[in-house]
Amino acid sequence: MRHFHALAAAFAIGCGTSTASDAGLDATTDTGPATDSVVPMESAVPMDVVPGPDVTPIVGCPSPTDPVAEPYRWFPRLDLARIPFHVAAGPWGARMPITAPAPPVVTRRITVATGADLAREALVPGSEITVTASIATQVVLFGNVTDLDLVVPPGVTLQSVIVGRAVPGSVNRRVRIRGSTPGMHSGGVIGTITFFSDAADLIIDGVDLNGADGAMNGLAWYLATTNGARVAIVNVRAHASASISLNGDVTDLVVAGSNLVSGARSRADNGIPEGWGLRAGRRIVVFGNRIEGNRYHRVRVHPGADPTEYAWLADNIFVDPHEARIASAFALPSSTTPWDGFWAECNTIYAYSNPMTGCLGHSFEAPAATYARLTNNTHFGTITVDAQRARVAMSMGSHDYTTDNTYAPWRAPPAWGPPGDPRQIPLPRPATVGLQDPMCPGPP
Repeated sequence: MRHFHALAAAFAIGCGTSTASDAGLDATTDTGPATDSVVPMESAVPMDVVPGPDVTPIVGCPSPTDPVAEPYRWFPRLDLARIPFHVAAGPWGARMPITAPAPPVVTRRITVATGADLAREALVPGSEITVTASIATQVVLFGNVTDLDLVVPPGVTLQSVIVGRAVPGSVNRRVRIRGSTPGMHSGGVIGTITFFSDAADLIIDGVDLNGADGAMNGLAWYLATTNGARVAIVNVRAHASASISLNGDVTDLVVAGSNLVSGARSRADNGIPEGWGLRAGRRIVVFGNRIEGNRYHRVRVHPGADPTEYAWLADNIFVDPHEARIASAFALPSSTTPWDGFWAECNTIYAYSNPMTGCLGHSFEAPAATYARLTNNTHFGTITVDAQRARVAMSMGSHDYTTDNTYAPWRAPPAWGPPGDPRQIPLPRPATVGLQDPMCPGPP
């Protein structure tokens, strides 16, 4: 996980520290919400986003109008009862229910217009802070951050926000960064949002992210946590020059109802090869998003130290017209144990690659998982049933990559649904025009 070390060090320098203490690498995990009494001043029941463009119904998958048995608190269209490891133990391992983050307990409401004021006032527990003017410099909340509700309205831009500190480690609890209306895409633009150290009960809701971090990494968010748990990232748009996120050893991470584009600048123009969408995490749910990119994977996870590692990807639109790298659970050289359970179901996938040009072939599998179900998906592009059968034949453990999947030639993805096209968000440096990489020219 060398990327964690390098990026953590870069962020730590921006915080006035010398190291990120290997954030997210050798972590322990919270087992439940903090015991503090949580009585928010505003309703914690959010509005839901409007479903995206209609796609052909997928065999064995619920429709958007079906009742939700167990709604997730911060994105009620997500039915937790559909998640196998949330409901029960099984051949994948122990039951691990998904717990939503607790909201901040707000006791005062103020406004700020400068980075210095925001950095100072955010350290006062119980603050709802509305930013009334754009801030062109990095804002570091350098200390323990507790019960913060940070509101970034439309028309306001923050260069980047760092919550907590790496050395000495901070404890951050119940932090929400959001737009004007909870539960809806209703906010301004933030570059990169970083959470350091012991951080739990975190919410990013309804803002735009453009990866402005003062460097070339282009991350929209970075969970550089040593004790990360209960994180919701919902109703956001993100447009990143390189990768969207690094997620550390976090559990109960839910990314839902968001539109994300990575790799907006080519390898040559950006100076670094990375361009994945979501990377890492220990127990994650990826639901109802559109995630688009052109190199590395849209979602990738790697076995680590946690004894129960699960990923459930459902009802997403995944798009990669250049390398067809969609989703995978695969081992890194540092991995010593397998991933436990990996599900990708009811997704619509647009994936094209041409290995004859020297480009990588498609990737939609979970070779490091002991249990994997990649079923009930609709494929448009170069992923075929024969290729998926061959990958199952080479896998170890209980794997199914073919049941109730359908396959068809490449066709253009639909128009962007809510919360809208992330490419409308200006980047800190212009996007690359034309092909992302000459050896991966995309579909004819």
